[in-house]
Amino acid sequence: LLVKYIKHLFYRIGSLGLSVIFLPILFVSSASARLKQADRNKARLVWGSTPIINNSYWSRAMANAGFNSETYTGDFFSTINKRQDWDRILSEEFSYVWWPIKPYFAFLASLFRYDVFFLSFNGFFIGNTPLRRLQAFFLKLAGKKIVVIPYGSDSYVYRNIRSVGTLHGLLMSYPAASMQQERIIRDVQYWVKHAHAVLPGFMGPDGFGRWDVLVPSQLMIDLQSWEASKRNSLSKGDHEDVVIVHAPNHRGFKGTEFVKQAVDQLRTQGLRVKLVLLEKIQNDEVRRILREDADILVEQVIFTGHGLNGLEGMASGLPTISNLEDDNYILPMRRWSYFGECPLVSATPENLVEVLWKLVTRPELRQQLGRAGRQYVEKYHGNESAQYLFTN
Repeated sequence: LLVKYIKHLFYRIGSLGLSVIFLPILFVSSASARLKQADRNKARLVWGSTPIINNSYWSRAMANAGFNSETYTGDFFSTINKRQDWDRILSEEFSYVWWPIKPYFAFLASLFRYDVFFLSFNGFFIGNTPLRRLQAFFLKLAGKKIVVIPYGSDSYVYRNIRSVGTLHGLLMSYPAASMQQERIIRDVQYWVKHAHAVLPGFMGPDGFGRWDVLVPSQLMIDLQSWEASKRNSLSKGDHEDVVIVHAPNHRGFKGTEFVKQAVDQLRTQGLRVKLVLLEKIQNDEVRRILREDADILVEQVIFTGHGLNGLEGMASGLPTISNLEDDNYILPMRRWSYFGECPLVSATPENLVEVLWKLVTRPELRQQLGRAGRQYVEKYHGNESAQYLFTN
């Protein structure tokens, strides 16, 4: 413990020393970047610096609309993503520079390269340095615009979550975050105060106190990569298996234990059902399974709303199950947005067996919901929707 403490102390001293060196450099660079801004018909966009796959989708959508748009991240998750999903990666740059200095270099270079910064509440590269509370100052001094979009662990303040079920799911999946709450709430308060736009989607009611566009979800999906399933199984759970798919990447948060229990109970009731867990596989394989093998997707039954996997299920033409039971989150979306058109099938741990029974035994209902889901994603969560939202 003493050695660990000494190492941490030296790290803090070194980090503080670097920030003292770069503080005047960042100030001068920010002012210079503002003076060198040229008139452009379209702004230059950057998405980062956390390697969330949504950043890649958004960036490519805006590039297709004619913007100079790219991702810039520290690294990427090679288990589920490919290098080609990303543009610039800091771990591959500034090879001649000591690693702790690289984030400062990336931030500096970005001041001259981009005009609009799309961030999470983690900030942009120097979010883990002593200068993290000056990020907005430097960006605004340079004349940049800041759009903040949360993804979850960057911004969930556990004591502010309205749903106790969601809170418990997060404590199951991410217990360590409960001991980092003061840091997270400071980040949230900082960017809520300083960002030009905050887009929290379904997470909005959980303590942000601000949403500048009321959309259920800012997520989008490349519909050219996600084809509607041609499987169209007519099984009623009698002569062949009905395949239920679930991605257990956040087991407590998604309610994986209840999905497994529900499938086991359906089997004891005489239905032929098969559960496929999508875990630690590349996105290409996920697409193939949803397109060729699956009949039903259970996204999650704890968190209220849907995530990217829910859109993937609907884009694949599958009936997709998510929890839509808590009106603290759902009612405003149905009342003031397009969410009333969403054909997600709502289920909770308490009624999941009943909901699955209806879908397993009614293939015509599965096909009807699958078609409606594909149409919904085409209308509200494709490239054109992302371009419309972010261009504005």
